[in-house]
Amino acid sequence: MSYLKKILQVVLPLALAAFLFWWVYKDMDFERLKLVLREGLRYEWLLLSVVFSTLSMVIRGLRWQQLLEPVANGARKKTAILAVFVSYAANLIFPRAGEVARCGIVKKSNGASFSKALGTVITERVFDVIFLGVIALAAIVSQLPFFRLFLENNPDALTRFQRILSSKTVWVGLGSVLLLLIFLRYYLKKFSFYSRLKDFLMKLWDGMRSITTLKHPVLFLVYSAGIWLLYFLMFYIGKYFFSFEVNLGVWALLTGFVMGSFGVVAPVQGGIGAYHFMVIYTLVFFGMGESDAGIFALVLHGLQTILSLISGLIAYIWLYFDEKSVK
Repeated sequence: MSYLKKILQVVLPLALAAFLFWWVYKDMDFERLKLVLREGLRYEWLLLSVVFSTLSMVIRGLRWQQLLEPVANGARKKTAILAVFVSYAANLIFPRAGEVARCGIVKKSNGASFSKALGTVITERVFDVIFLGVIALAAIVSQLPFFRLFLENNPDALTRFQRILSSKTVWVGLGSVLLLLIFLRYYLKKFSFYSRLKDFLMKLWDGMRSITTLKHPVLFLVYSAGIWLLYFLMFYIGKYFFSFEVNLGVWALLTGFVMGSFGVVAPVQGGIGAYHFMVIYTLVFFGMGESDAGIFALVLHGLQTILSLISGLIAYIWLYFDEKSVK
């Protein structure tokens, strides 16, 4: 049964990703795509995007190592960086598997607590959400007409969100869950596994609290800003990849970047399908042809996917031989 569960955990998100991708591209003008590829992509810009992507993962590894220091003595920068590369590739196999993979690598490398390492990853993700929120706010303020029209064209999304916030059922349900947790806390104390669960949660909390003991908190913020700046630059210079002209400014592309980032959060491998839909919808709104927008999203996402797989494999092999040399 557990084997079947593991298969379904991979297959179901992949099937959803395949369906979303098919749905987005079922009316794609493939003749236009062939023409663009035949005319050639501008590889100097593609190479620059690869540099930006690689640098962003290196910085993410350096930032994570700062969080690991207080809870994982001896956590090396090289290991943290390589683990991040592996995590990007792992996320293409199963959504969010990368977070587990890199914690496992650190645990295996220096015996660090898995739960504490996972706590640092949660903290890292919280800061990513904060930075994405700030960027999204800037995009919303600069492009209010777009988001107003988006909500007008998708009224169900706003209506459902308002219903959720005002639903008595939701609030009663949350209250019931809270009371149930309080009850279970006292009831589960009778069982032997309670102490193990409590120990895991306490270590998880210790990892999350590592943000309060950073040696270089300003550098942590600089790293965070640098990561998201590089992400945006990877998206922005995509306008120079093609033979056709992309007549969109910084704010329009920033909006496309934000919407694409929300698409990546979808519970499918690498945001496949969801990312493409969000980016295409945004770029078309700002006046880009649907075929060209589809090609733009396809090439940017495809480049990042290929790079993640290759760099993740290289990092995994590097870690393997690095471990061998230590032994």
